[in-house]
Amino acid sequence: MENSVEFQFETEMSAYRFLNTVKHVDAEGLRVKFGRTDHHVSVQYRYGVGEFDSTLSTLDDLARELGGEEVS
Repeated sequence: MENSVEFQFETEMSAYRFLNTVKHVDAEGLRVKFGRTDHHVSVQYRYGVGEFDSTLSTLDDLARELGGEEVS
């Protein structure tokens, strides 16, 4: 199943750092790119149905460390 989430950051530098760090997260079908603006990062990945997946939690924690937050 596909999951798509976008994160917003206060600066372009923080967004870029997040984007480059997330590229190394171990997730199936991972795609990372800038989102709506250069302060947004869009992340897409696949997770298995019926199994625990901590990818979103990892992304939230990393974004928080860099001053970002998940947006809808």
